[in-house]
Amino acid sequence: MCTTDKAEPEPQCAPASREDIALNAAFDFLYGGLRDAKKLFEAGDSAGREGAIHALETVLKFLSRFQPILDEGLNAPLAGLSNALLSLDDGTVLALLKPVQPRGRSRASAFRDSLKGAAAFTVDRLCATGRIAPDAHADVAQVLRDAGVTAARGRFPAITSRTVRGWCQEVAADIGRRGDAAQTFDLMEKECLVADGTAPADIRRYYLGKLAGVIRATRGTEQ
Repeated sequence: MCTTDKAEPEPQCAPASREDIALNAAFDFLYGGLRDAKKLFEAGDSAGREGAIHALETVLKFLSRFQPILDEGLNAPLAGLSNALLSLDDGTVLALLKPVQPRGRSRASAFRDSLKGAAAFTVDRLCATGRIAPDAHADVAQVLRDAGVTAARGRFPAITSRTVRGWCQEVAADIGRRGDAAQTFDLMEKECLVADGTAPADIRRYYLGKLAGVIRATRGTEQ
């Protein structure tokens, strides 16, 4: 006797809860407000400030729908930024938007120290291939000169073998590895590796090339 399979009942979706409906409405509000903010920003009014203010106001209103945000005042930084931007229209520049005085060493100084570490690391790797230290210093100094790097101070701006030797001594003396130069040396030691069996000449070219890459990445800010 033939039998026919009974059709499986179609699954029924549970109705959305109030919480889900409210959450979806909140995100719809957020997306709509940010779309409007983007249009204002791209219009370029007040250098895009109108769009930025509208975006902040939208985000703040969105966050205010969540009680923990209100209870802990987690929206305070954004509210402060919004207020500072609005104050510009009144001709008032609040402290939040004022430039701060630089503290400590300049960014250029930090980049130069990193360059010292890269140079010292390169000397170390060249010597590991059998290159004697004076020749390694000269090789590194040549790469630095070719890239247009100059000494930070002194009557003679050209980078010399003696300059590079001094950098190597400076890095070696930082036993605690607190300075940018020593930290750059250690970082390159971990990241710049060559395969076993690579010919010494190829290793030297590789590390000198890595040094040239570091110089290209830093010289625009460092000099």
